[in-house]
Amino acid sequence: MYIDESGDHTYKHTDNLDTRYLGLTCILIPKRYYLEHAQPELEDLKRQIFRYDPDDPPILVRSLIKHRKKWFYVLQDEELNKRWEEGLLEYINGLRRYAKAFTVVIDKKEHFESYPTQTFDPYSYSLAVLLNRVRGYLVKHGEQADIIAEARGKVEDQQIQKAYKNLREKGSYFGRTGEYYRKAYPAAELVIKRKDTNIAGLQLADISAYGQKVQAILESRKPFSRTLTGFTKRLNDAVDKMVNQYGRYFLT
Repeated sequence: MYIDESGDHTYKHTDNLDTRYLGLTCILIPKRYYLEHAQPELEDLKRQIFRYDPDDPPILVRSLIKHRKKWFYVLQDEELNKRWEEGLLEYINGLRRYAKAFTVVIDKKEHFESYPTQTFDPYSYSLAVLLNRVRGYLVKHGEQADIIAEARGKVEDQQIQKAYKNLREKGSYFGRTGEYYRKAYPAAELVIKRKDTNIAGLQLADISAYGQKVQAILESRKPFSRTLTGFTKRLNDAVDKMVNQYGRYFLT
């Protein structure tokens, strides 16, 4: 289970629609399929499009791709960009039989206004909801999952590690016990990795998180500052094939 965020995890500037919402997206994928197909096939796609140095491989980061920075400056070539977009969509469409995508989005402004004295840390709160929903899917299929989350900073990583341990030990404010979570998530700690470690699952979560967040906002008829671009819509369509009844949830 690979988790990445889209948006700011503080309660600052919540009147700004660009920072009002926080979304957590995870990609859940069977380990064997990941090792044999998802990871090597993503690297193959990179080799086809970008200048590939095994000691400094391209890392898929949505903001870098969007602004054509670092490895992605070559996408200024329209023909190459078209090959890249079609190749990425084909790759993601190929995951749909095996991978599942889950997204939880919180409206920080509404949450803070509704619960000013009981407001939870938005990332920890969203994580608890996300793990609760993924757990439903895992238990239904008799599965368990290890969790890899993207590093966000020393203090933030410590906070999220503490939140995860509390869920497994004490349960959550949904009335769930620690055993409820330990059954689905056996590892005592989260694995936290930086972007530059070239983990395919985290890169998939990174490039999916923004579009899935916006989709949840729009489906909930909440205000937002912009519409999705043509390619992000196509990317969402591909990711949506990995979304089931547990998969996308808007909370306040």
